[in-house]
Amino acid sequence: MPTSIPLNAARSRSISPVVVVCALVATGVQAAELPEVTVTAPSVKSMGRDATGVPLRQASATARIRYSPIMLTTYSGRALLQDKVTEVARGLCRQLDTVGVVPTDDESACVQRAMKGAKMQIAAAIARHEAG
Repeated sequence: MPTSIPLNAARSRSISPVVVVCALVATGVQAAELPEVTVTAPSVKSMGRDATGVPLRQASATARIRYSPIMLTTYSGRALLQDKVTEVARGLCRQLDTVGVVPTDDESACVQRAMKGAKMQIAAAIARHEAG
């Protein structure tokens, strides 16, 4: 005699983001305890001259992005974190552009440099999560 399996029994269950947020609040996770990714937009700006007359140049803008470790458990969470890093990197490069450090036509290169270090941090966090 053939057996039948109810359709809803074969469906996988996922955790609602609302449940995740409530769980974090209920367990008392504070923002200070959340991991973070640091995004730094490197750039160059004339800061004066040294004793020999050579121009001194240096400038950068930095931001920290806090994220929930739960974001690393799904591809969509990882993509959201990556999108946030890209958004922050663009903002930092635009900030440097407004003070005349990064020309607008070089913004794409600035964003790529800013994202390089952040991508390495995200990859390391994912590796730690998967290992542990």
